[in-house]
Amino acid sequence: MRPRLFASTALLSALLLSGAGAWAQPLGLPSLNSQADSTQGDVLSAEQAFILLPPALSAIKTEDKPEEKQLTLHWQIAPGYYLYRDQIRISDAQGQSLKAEIPQGKTLTDAFFGTVQVFHQQLAVQVALPTRAEQWPLQLQWQGCAEIGVCYPAQQASVTTQQLRLNLDTEPENAAPASAPPQSAAHWLALPPSVLLGPIALPTMALIVFIALFASQWWARRLQLRSGQPVESALLQATIAGLLGARLTYVAQWWPEYGSESTADHLSGLLRMFDIRDGGWNLWAGVLAALFWTLWRSRQQAALRRGSLQALAVGTLILIAGYAMRTWPATQNMPLPRTPFVNAAAQTVDLSSYKGQPLVINLWASWCPPCKREMPVMAQAQKEHPGVRFVWINQGEDAAKVMRYLQTMPLPASQVLLDPQQLASQHWQQRGLPSTYFYDASGQLQGMRMGELSRASLAEHLRGIAPASTKTRDSGPRIQP
Repeated sequence: MRPRLFASTALLSALLLSGAGAWAQPLGLPSLNSQADSTQGDVLSAEQAFILLPPALSAIKTEDKPEEKQLTLHWQIAPGYYLYRDQIRISDAQGQSLKAEIPQGKTLTDAFFGTVQVFHQQLAVQVALPTRAEQWPLQLQWQGCAEIGVCYPAQQASVTTQQLRLNLDTEPENAAPASAPPQSAAHWLALPPSVLLGPIALPTMALIVFIALFASQWWARRLQLRSGQPVESALLQATIAGLLGARLTYVAQWWPEYGSESTADHLSGLLRMFDIRDGGWNLWAGVLAALFWTLWRSRQQAALRRGSLQALAVGTLILIAGYAMRTWPATQNMPLPRTPFVNAAAQTVDLSSYKGQPLVINLWASWCPPCKREMPVMAQAQKEHPGVRFVWINQGEDAAKVMRYLQTMPLPASQVLLDPQQLASQHWQQRGLPSTYFYDASGQLQGMRMGELSRASLAEHLRGIAPASTKTRDSGPRIQP
Protein backbone atom coordinates (compact mmCIF):
# COMPACT_ATOMS: atom_id res chain seq x y z
CA MET A 1 0.00 0.00 0.00
CA ARG A 2 2.78 2.41 0.88
CA PRO A 3 4.53 2.38 -2.55
CA ARG A 4 1.22 3.12 -4.23
CA LEU A 5 0.54 6.01 -1.86
CA PHE A 6 4.06 7.34 -2.35
CA ALA A 7 3.66 7.23 -6.12
CA SER A 8 0.30 9.02 -5.87
CA THR A 9 1.79 11.70 -3.64
CA ALA A 10 4.74 12.21 -5.98
CA LEU A 11 2.43 12.49 -9.00
CA LEU A 12 0.20 14.97 -7.19
CA SER A 13 3.22 17.04 -6.16
CA ALA A 14 4.52 17.18 -9.72
CA LEU A 15 1.09 18.26 -10.93
CA LEU A 16 0.87 21.01 -8.31
CA LEU A 17 4.37 22.28 -8.96
CA SER A 18 3.84 22.45 -12.70
CA GLY A 19 0.42 24.04 -12.33
CA ALA A 20 1.24 26.51 -9.59
CA GLY A 21 4.41 27.46 -11.38
CA ALA A 22 2.42 28.03 -14.58
CA TRP A 23 5.41 26.80 -16.53
CA ALA A 24 7.33 29.97 -15.62
CA GLN A 25 10.51 30.19 -17.64
CA PRO A 26 13.81 30.82 -15.77
CA LEU A 27 15.30 34.19 -16.53
CA GLY A 28 18.38 32.84 -18.35
CA LEU A 29 18.25 35.28 -21.18
CA PRO A 30 20.31 35.42 -24.37
CA SER A 31 23.13 37.93 -24.38
CA LEU A 32 22.46 41.42 -25.64
CA ASN A 33 25.39 41.05 -28.02
CA SER A 34 24.28 37.76 -29.49
CA GLN A 35 24.27 37.70 -33.25
CA ALA A 36 20.88 37.83 -34.91
CA ASP A 37 19.79 37.21 -38.43
CA SER A 38 20.37 40.45 -40.27
CA THR A 39 18.10 39.51 -43.13
CA GLN A 40 14.91 41.47 -42.62
CA GLY A 41 11.84 41.59 -44.75
CA ASP A 42 11.13 45.26 -43.98
CA VAL A 43 13.48 48.18 -43.48
CA LEU A 44 13.28 49.53 -39.94
CA SER A 45 12.60 53.15 -39.23
CA ALA A 46 15.45 55.28 -37.91
CA GLU A 47 13.87 55.22 -34.43
CA GLN A 48 13.80 51.41 -34.50
CA ALA A 49 17.26 50.93 -36.01
CA PHE A 50 19.13 53.29 -33.66
CA ILE A 51 17.75 53.43 -30.13
CA LEU A 52 19.22 55.84 -27.62
CA LEU A 53 18.88 54.20 -24.22
CA PRO A 54 18.16 56.30 -21.11
CA PRO A 55 21.29 58.33 -20.22
CA ALA A 56 23.04 57.53 -16.96
CA LEU A 57 25.46 59.27 -14.60
CA SER A 58 28.74 57.78 -13.43
CA ALA A 59 31.72 58.97 -11.42
CA ILE A 60 35.38 58.95 -12.52
CA LYS A 61 38.61 59.95 -10.82
CA THR A 62 41.00 62.36 -12.50
CA GLU A 63 44.34 63.89 -11.58
CA ASP A 64 42.83 67.36 -11.08
CA LYS A 65 39.76 66.28 -9.12
CA PRO A 66 39.32 63.28 -6.82
CA GLU A 67 35.93 62.53 -8.37
CA GLU A 68 34.06 63.94 -11.34
CA LYS A 69 30.68 63.09 -12.76
CA GLN A 70 30.26 62.13 -16.38
CA LEU A 71 27.38 61.25 -18.65
CA THR A 72 27.12 57.88 -20.41
CA LEU A 73 25.16 57.72 -23.67
CA HIS A 74 24.37 54.28 -25.03
CA TRP A 75 22.96 53.50 -28.47
CA GLN A 76 21.51 50.10 -29.33
CA ILE A 77 21.92 49.35 -33.04
CA ALA A 78 19.78 46.79 -34.84
CA PRO A 79 21.50 43.98 -36.81
CA GLY A 80 22.18 45.06 -40.40
CA TYR A 81 22.53 48.76 -39.50
CA TYR A 82 25.41 51.02 -38.45
CA LEU A 83 26.08 54.49 -37.02
CA TYR A 84 28.64 56.97 -38.35
CA ARG A 85 31.30 58.02 -35.87
CA ASP A 86 31.82 61.43 -37.46
CA GLN A 87 28.10 62.24 -37.37
CA ILE A 88 27.80 62.02 -33.58
CA ARG A 89 27.62 65.53 -32.15
CA ILE A 90 27.04 66.48 -28.53
CA SER A 91 26.69 70.12 -27.47
CA ASP A 92 25.23 72.17 -24.63
CA ALA A 93 22.24 74.52 -24.82
CA GLN A 94 24.54 77.34 -26.01
CA GLY A 95 25.76 75.33 -28.98
CA GLN A 96 29.23 74.63 -27.57
CA SER A 97 30.60 71.15 -28.26
CA LEU A 98 31.20 69.06 -25.18
CA LYS A 99 34.24 66.92 -24.54
CA ALA A 100 33.26 63.35 -25.42
CA GLU A 101 35.13 60.06 -25.48
CA ILE A 102 33.97 58.24 -28.62
CA PRO A 103 35.66 54.87 -29.22
CA GLN A 104 37.22 53.93 -32.53
CA GLY A 105 34.85 52.27 -34.95
CA LYS A 106 35.21 49.87 -37.83
CA THR A 107 36.60 51.34 -41.06
CA LEU A 108 34.15 51.17 -43.93
CA THR A 109 33.98 52.55 -47.47
CA ASP A 110 30.53 54.10 -47.58
CA ALA A 111 28.62 55.17 -50.69
CA PHE A 112 27.45 58.35 -48.95
CA PHE A 113 30.48 59.62 -47.00
CA GLY A 114 33.45 57.69 -48.45
CA THR A 115 35.92 56.10 -46.01
CA VAL A 116 34.40 56.39 -42.54
CA GLN A 117 34.31 54.69 -39.18
CA VAL A 118 31.06 53.06 -38.15
CA PHE A 119 29.60 51.19 -35.19
CA HIS A 120 27.52 48.00 -35.21
CA GLN A 121 25.30 46.48 -32.49
CA GLN A 122 25.98 49.10 -29.80
CA LEU A 123 27.88 52.27 -28.96
CA ALA A 124 28.75 53.84 -25.60
CA VAL A 125 29.98 57.43 -25.39
CA GLN A 126 31.31 59.18 -22.27
CA VAL A 127 30.59 62.92 -22.03
CA ALA A 128 31.95 65.48 -19.56
CA LEU A 129 29.04 66.72 -17.46
CA PRO A 130 28.31 70.48 -17.69
CA THR A 131 28.16 72.20 -14.29
CA ARG A 132 26.26 75.40 -15.14
CA ALA A 133 22.50 75.48 -15.34
CA GLU A 134 22.51 77.61 -18.50
CA GLN A 135 24.30 74.80 -20.37
CA TRP A 136 21.26 72.53 -20.07
CA PRO A 137 19.53 70.79 -21.82
CA LEU A 138 22.21 69.01 -23.84
CA GLN A 139 21.69 68.54 -27.57
CA LEU A 140 22.50 65.22 -29.30
CA GLN A 141 22.71 64.31 -32.97
CA TRP A 142 23.53 61.05 -34.73
CA GLN A 143 23.08 59.47 -38.15
CA GLY A 144 23.22 55.96 -39.56
CA CYS A 145 22.50 53.71 -42.51
CA ALA A 146 21.32 50.21 -43.34
CA GLU A 147 23.72 47.76 -44.96
CA ILE A 148 21.29 47.27 -47.83
CA GLY A 149 22.00 50.87 -48.92
CA VAL A 150 19.33 52.96 -47.17
CA CYS A 151 20.63 56.07 -45.38
CA TYR A 152 18.62 57.98 -42.79
CA PRO A 153 18.53 61.71 -42.02
CA ALA A 154 20.21 62.87 -38.84
CA GLN A 155 18.32 62.19 -35.61
CA GLN A 156 18.25 64.55 -32.69
CA ALA A 157 17.42 64.37 -28.99
CA SER A 158 17.97 66.35 -25.83
CA VAL A 159 19.04 65.40 -22.31
CA THR A 160 17.65 67.37 -19.37
CA THR A 161 18.60 67.57 -15.72
CA GLN A 162 15.18 66.13 -14.87
CA GLN A 163 16.00 62.93 -16.79
CA LEU A 164 19.16 62.52 -14.71
CA ARG A 165 17.51 63.70 -11.49
CA LEU A 166 20.26 66.26 -11.22
CA ASN A 167 19.82 69.47 -9.23
CA LEU A 168 22.67 71.83 -10.13
CA ASP A 169 21.56 74.58 -7.76
CA THR A 170 20.90 72.73 -4.52
CA GLU A 171 22.95 69.52 -4.69
CA PRO A 172 25.82 69.71 -2.13
CA GLU A 173 29.15 68.35 -3.25
CA ASN A 174 29.70 66.19 -0.19
CA ALA A 175 26.16 65.39 0.77
CA ALA A 176 25.85 62.47 3.14
CA PRO A 177 23.74 59.62 1.78
CA ALA A 178 20.30 59.39 3.27
CA SER A 179 20.01 56.65 5.85
CA ALA A 180 17.72 53.80 4.91
CA PRO A 181 14.56 53.52 7.00
CA PRO A 182 14.67 50.81 9.65
CA GLN A 183 13.30 47.53 8.45
CA SER A 184 10.59 45.93 10.55
CA ALA A 185 10.26 42.28 11.48
CA ALA A 186 7.59 41.94 8.80
CA HIS A 187 10.20 42.77 6.17
CA TRP A 188 12.46 39.91 7.26
CA LEU A 189 9.58 37.44 7.50
CA ALA A 190 8.22 38.26 4.05
CA LEU A 191 9.02 35.67 1.38
CA PRO A 192 10.35 36.55 -2.09
CA PRO A 193 8.04 36.00 -5.07
CA SER A 194 10.17 33.24 -6.60
CA VAL A 195 13.18 31.01 -6.02
CA LEU A 196 15.68 29.55 -8.44
CA LEU A 197 16.42 25.82 -8.14
CA GLY A 198 19.19 25.16 -10.63
CA PRO A 199 17.78 25.96 -14.08
CA ILE A 200 14.17 25.99 -12.79
CA ALA A 201 12.42 29.12 -11.53
CA LEU A 202 9.43 28.42 -9.28
CA PRO A 203 6.99 30.67 -7.44
CA THR A 204 7.61 30.57 -3.72
CA MET A 205 4.01 29.58 -3.05
CA ALA A 206 4.42 26.51 -5.24
CA LEU A 207 7.23 25.32 -2.99
CA ILE A 208 5.13 26.05 0.10
CA VAL A 209 2.40 23.79 -1.29
CA PHE A 210 4.99 21.10 -1.99
CA ILE A 211 6.42 21.33 1.54
CA ALA A 212 2.96 21.30 3.14
CA LEU A 213 1.97 18.22 1.16
CA PHE A 214 5.01 16.16 2.08
CA ALA A 215 5.15 17.34 5.70
CA SER A 216 1.55 16.30 6.29
CA GLN A 217 2.11 12.98 4.52
CA TRP A 218 5.21 12.33 6.64
CA TRP A 219 3.25 13.02 9.83
CA ALA A 220 0.40 10.82 8.62
CA ARG A 221 2.87 7.97 8.10
CA ARG A 222 4.10 8.29 11.69
CA LEU A 223 0.57 8.27 13.06
CA GLN A 224 -0.35 5.29 10.91
CA LEU A 225 2.58 3.24 12.24
CA ARG A 226 1.56 4.12 15.76
CA SER A 227 -2.20 3.54 15.51
CA GLY A 228 -2.51 1.03 12.69
CA GLN A 229 -5.18 3.20 11.04
CA PRO A 230 -5.00 4.07 7.28
CA VAL A 231 -4.14 7.73 7.98
CA GLU A 232 -2.01 8.12 4.84
CA SER A 233 -4.80 7.02 2.54
CA ALA A 234 -7.34 9.25 4.29
CA LEU A 235 -5.02 12.26 4.07
CA LEU A 236 -4.35 11.72 0.37
CA GLN A 237 -8.08 11.56 -0.30
CA ALA A 238 -8.61 14.73 1.75
CA THR A 239 -5.87 16.49 -0.22
CA ILE A 240 -7.48 15.58 -3.53
CA ALA A 241 -10.86 16.73 -2.22
CA GLY A 242 -9.29 20.01 -1.10
CA LEU A 243 -7.68 20.62 -4.48
CA LEU A 244 -10.95 19.91 -6.30
CA GLY A 245 -12.84 22.19 -3.95
CA ALA A 246 -10.30 24.99 -4.32
CA ARG A 247 -10.33 24.80 -8.12
CA LEU A 248 -14.07 24.32 -8.63
CA THR A 249 -14.89 27.18 -6.26
CA TYR A 250 -12.51 29.45 -8.12
CA VAL A 251 -14.03 28.48 -11.49
CA ALA A 252 -17.53 29.11 -10.14
CA GLN A 253 -16.54 32.53 -8.83
CA TRP A 254 -15.05 33.56 -12.17
CA TRP A 255 -17.36 31.60 -14.43
CA PRO A 256 -18.09 34.53 -16.81
CA GLU A 257 -14.41 34.49 -17.81
CA TYR A 258 -14.53 30.81 -18.79
CA GLY A 259 -17.64 30.98 -21.01
CA SER A 260 -18.35 32.82 -24.25
CA GLU A 261 -21.04 33.15 -26.91
CA SER A 262 -19.74 30.93 -29.73
CA THR A 263 -19.71 27.15 -29.41
CA ALA A 264 -16.01 26.83 -30.25
CA ASP A 265 -14.98 29.48 -27.74
CA HIS A 266 -17.35 28.00 -25.16
CA LEU A 267 -15.65 24.62 -25.53
CA SER A 268 -12.27 26.30 -25.21
CA GLY A 269 -13.46 28.01 -22.04
CA LEU A 270 -14.59 24.69 -20.59
CA LEU A 271 -11.18 23.19 -21.31
CA ARG A 272 -9.52 26.16 -19.60
CA MET A 273 -11.31 25.14 -16.42
CA PHE A 274 -8.87 22.21 -16.19
CA ASP A 275 -5.79 24.29 -17.05
CA ILE A 276 -4.35 24.94 -13.59
CA ARG A 277 -1.36 26.79 -15.00
CA ASP A 278 -3.18 30.07 -14.31
CA GLY A 279 -2.80 29.52 -10.55
CA GLY A 280 -6.55 29.80 -9.93
CA TRP A 281 -7.28 28.31 -6.49
CA ASN A 282 -9.50 29.40 -3.60
CA LEU A 283 -7.51 28.69 -0.45
CA TRP A 284 -10.29 28.71 2.12
CA ALA A 285 -12.65 26.64 -0.01
CA GLY A 286 -9.91 24.03 -0.40
CA VAL A 287 -9.25 23.89 3.35
CA LEU A 288 -12.96 23.48 4.12
CA ALA A 289 -13.39 20.80 1.44
CA ALA A 290 -10.47 18.80 2.86
CA LEU A 291 -11.83 19.18 6.40
CA PHE A 292 -15.35 18.06 5.50
CA TRP A 293 -14.04 15.06 3.56
CA THR A 294 -11.86 14.03 6.50
CA LEU A 295 -14.77 14.22 8.93
CA TRP A 296 -17.05 12.26 6.61
CA ARG A 297 -14.38 9.66 5.80
CA SER A 298 -13.70 8.94 9.48
CA ARG A 299 -17.20 9.47 10.86
CA GLN A 300 -17.32 5.99 12.38
CA GLN A 301 -13.64 5.67 13.38
CA ALA A 302 -12.52 8.00 16.16
CA ALA A 303 -8.84 6.93 16.00
CA LEU A 304 -8.69 7.49 12.27
CA ARG A 305 -10.42 10.85 12.66
CA ARG A 306 -7.88 12.06 15.25
CA GLY A 307 -4.90 10.99 13.14
CA SER A 308 -6.28 12.40 9.88
CA LEU A 309 -7.14 15.75 11.47
CA GLN A 310 -3.66 16.01 13.00
CA ALA A 311 -1.94 15.31 9.69
CA LEU A 312 -4.28 17.66 7.87
CA ALA A 313 -3.59 20.39 10.46
CA VAL A 314 0.17 20.11 9.85
CA GLY A 315 -0.18 20.75 6.13
CA THR A 316 -2.84 23.44 6.60
CA LEU A 317 -0.75 25.42 9.09
CA ILE A 318 2.27 25.35 6.79
CA LEU A 319 0.11 26.42 3.86
CA ILE A 320 -1.58 29.30 5.69
CA ALA A 321 1.69 30.48 7.25
CA GLY A 322 3.39 30.46 3.86
CA TYR A 323 0.45 32.29 2.28
CA ALA A 324 0.55 34.96 5.01
CA MET A 325 4.32 35.45 4.68
CA ARG A 326 4.11 35.60 0.90
CA THR A 327 1.32 38.19 0.93
CA TRP A 328 2.69 40.12 3.91
CA PRO A 329 2.14 43.88 3.56
CA ALA A 330 5.91 44.43 3.54
CA THR A 331 6.15 42.63 0.22
CA GLN A 332 3.62 45.01 -1.31
CA ASN A 333 5.60 48.17 -0.45
CA MET A 334 7.67 48.05 -3.63
CA PRO A 335 7.62 51.33 -5.57
CA LEU A 336 7.85 51.58 -9.33
CA PRO A 337 11.36 51.48 -10.81
CA ARG A 338 12.95 54.91 -11.14
CA THR A 339 14.94 53.91 -14.20
CA PRO A 340 13.45 55.39 -17.39
CA PHE A 341 12.99 52.98 -20.29
CA VAL A 342 12.79 53.37 -24.06
CA ASN A 343 9.61 52.18 -25.75
CA ALA A 344 9.19 50.60 -29.18
CA ALA A 345 8.45 54.06 -30.58
CA ALA A 346 11.95 55.21 -29.48
CA GLN A 347 10.53 57.44 -26.73
CA THR A 348 11.83 57.65 -23.17
CA VAL A 349 9.22 56.51 -20.63
CA ASP A 350 9.30 56.97 -16.86
CA LEU A 351 6.91 54.54 -15.13
CA SER A 352 6.23 57.05 -12.35
CA SER A 353 4.45 59.19 -14.95
CA TYR A 354 1.62 56.61 -14.92
CA LYS A 355 0.66 57.40 -11.33
CA GLY A 356 -2.95 58.40 -11.12
CA GLN A 357 -4.27 55.38 -13.00
CA PRO A 358 -4.13 51.62 -12.34
CA LEU A 359 -1.05 50.05 -13.90
CA VAL A 360 -0.29 46.48 -15.01
CA ILE A 361 3.38 45.75 -15.75
CA ASN A 362 4.28 42.53 -17.55
CA LEU A 363 7.87 41.26 -17.86
CA TRP A 364 8.26 39.07 -20.94
CA ALA A 365 10.53 37.79 -23.69
CA SER A 366 9.84 36.46 -27.17
CA TRP A 367 11.55 33.12 -26.37
CA CYS A 368 9.17 32.48 -23.43
CA PRO A 369 6.18 30.22 -24.40
CA PRO A 370 3.94 31.23 -21.44
CA CYS A 371 4.59 34.89 -22.29
CA LYS A 372 3.30 34.29 -25.83
CA ARG A 373 0.24 32.42 -24.61
CA GLU A 374 -0.87 35.08 -22.14
CA MET A 375 -0.13 38.13 -24.30
CA PRO A 376 -3.37 37.94 -26.35
CA VAL A 377 -5.31 37.75 -23.09
CA MET A 378 -3.60 40.89 -21.78
CA ALA A 379 -3.94 42.71 -25.10
CA GLN A 380 -7.68 42.01 -25.10
CA ALA A 381 -7.94 43.15 -21.48
CA GLN A 382 -6.32 46.46 -22.40
CA LYS A 383 -9.07 47.02 -24.98
CA GLU A 384 -11.79 46.07 -22.51
CA HIS A 385 -10.37 48.22 -19.67
CA PRO A 386 -9.18 51.53 -21.15
CA GLY A 387 -8.94 53.01 -17.65
CA VAL A 388 -6.09 50.60 -16.81
CA ARG A 389 -2.69 51.11 -18.41
CA PHE A 390 -0.89 47.91 -19.47
CA VAL A 391 2.89 48.06 -19.99
CA TRP A 392 4.96 45.22 -21.45
CA ILE A 393 8.68 45.38 -20.54
CA ASN A 394 10.84 43.08 -22.67
CA GLN A 395 13.71 41.48 -20.77
CA GLY A 396 17.18 41.15 -22.29
CA GLU A 397 16.43 41.17 -26.02
CA ASP A 398 17.60 43.66 -28.63
CA ALA A 399 15.24 46.02 -30.38
CA ALA A 400 15.29 44.11 -33.68
CA LYS A 401 13.94 40.92 -32.05
CA VAL A 402 11.26 42.86 -30.23
CA MET A 403 10.17 44.65 -33.41
CA ARG A 404 9.97 41.40 -35.35
CA TYR A 405 7.85 39.82 -32.62
CA LEU A 406 5.52 42.82 -32.49
CA GLN A 407 4.75 42.25 -36.17
CA THR A 408 3.03 39.00 -35.13
CA MET A 409 1.50 40.35 -31.90
CA PRO A 410 0.24 43.91 -32.44
CA LEU A 411 0.65 45.96 -29.28
CA PRO A 412 0.73 49.75 -28.76
CA ALA A 413 4.32 50.75 -29.48
CA SER A 414 4.23 53.36 -26.72
CA GLN A 415 3.39 50.64 -24.16
CA VAL A 416 6.13 48.14 -25.11
CA LEU A 417 9.36 49.01 -23.31
CA LEU A 418 12.89 47.75 -23.93
CA ASP A 419 15.02 46.59 -21.02
CA PRO A 420 18.16 44.94 -22.46
CA GLN A 421 19.97 45.07 -19.10
CA GLN A 422 17.05 43.45 -17.20
CA LEU A 423 16.84 46.32 -14.73
CA ALA A 424 13.15 45.65 -14.10
CA SER A 425 13.83 42.04 -13.07
CA GLN A 426 16.56 43.25 -10.73
CA HIS A 427 14.24 45.83 -9.19
CA TRP A 428 11.54 43.27 -8.36
CA GLN A 429 14.10 40.52 -7.58
CA GLN A 430 12.33 38.29 -10.05
CA ARG A 431 13.91 35.12 -11.47
CA GLY A 432 11.30 33.84 -13.90
CA LEU A 433 9.12 34.89 -16.81
CA PRO A 434 6.41 35.85 -17.31
CA SER A 435 5.92 38.04 -14.25
CA THR A 436 3.14 40.57 -13.87
CA TYR A 437 2.76 43.37 -11.29
CA PHE A 438 -0.47 45.19 -10.44
CA TYR A 439 -0.31 48.77 -9.11
CA ASP A 440 -3.30 50.85 -8.06
CA ALA A 441 -3.83 54.50 -9.01
CA SER A 442 -1.79 55.69 -6.01
CA GLY A 443 1.27 53.71 -7.12
CA GLN A 444 0.98 50.97 -4.49
CA LEU A 445 1.69 47.36 -5.44
CA GLN A 446 -1.48 45.36 -4.82
CA GLY A 447 -0.53 42.00 -6.29
CA MET A 448 1.82 40.05 -8.51
CA ARG A 449 1.76 36.87 -10.50
CA MET A 450 4.71 34.80 -11.67
CA GLY A 451 3.56 32.55 -14.46
CA GLU A 452 0.85 32.50 -17.09
CA LEU A 453 -2.33 34.52 -16.62
CA SER A 454 -5.74 33.41 -17.85
CA ARG A 455 -8.75 35.66 -18.38
CA ALA A 456 -10.02 34.64 -14.93
CA SER A 457 -6.83 35.20 -12.96
CA LEU A 458 -6.19 38.48 -14.79
CA ALA A 459 -9.73 39.68 -14.06
CA GLU A 460 -9.24 38.83 -10.39
CA HIS A 461 -6.10 40.94 -10.16
CA LEU A 462 -7.71 43.79 -12.10
CA ARG A 463 -10.55 43.86 -9.61
CA GLY A 464 -7.94 44.44 -6.89
CA ILE A 465 -6.54 47.61 -8.50
CA ALA A 466 -9.60 48.95 -10.34
CA PRO A 467 -12.87 47.55 -8.94
CA ALA A 468 -14.99 49.73 -11.22
CA SER A 469 -13.30 48.33 -14.33
CA THR A 470 -14.43 44.73 -13.79
CA LYS A 471 -17.95 43.27 -13.68
CA THR A 472 -17.09 39.85 -12.25
CA ARG A 473 -18.26 38.72 -8.87
CA ASP A 474 -16.21 38.92 -5.70
CA SER A 475 -13.99 35.96 -4.88
CA GLY A 476 -12.32 34.91 -1.70
CA PRO A 477 -8.60 34.52 -0.98
CA ARG A 478 -6.75 32.08 -3.17
CA ILE A 479 -3.35 30.46 -3.31
CA GLN A 480 -1.33 33.04 -5.22
CA PRO A 481 2.07 31.87 -6.49
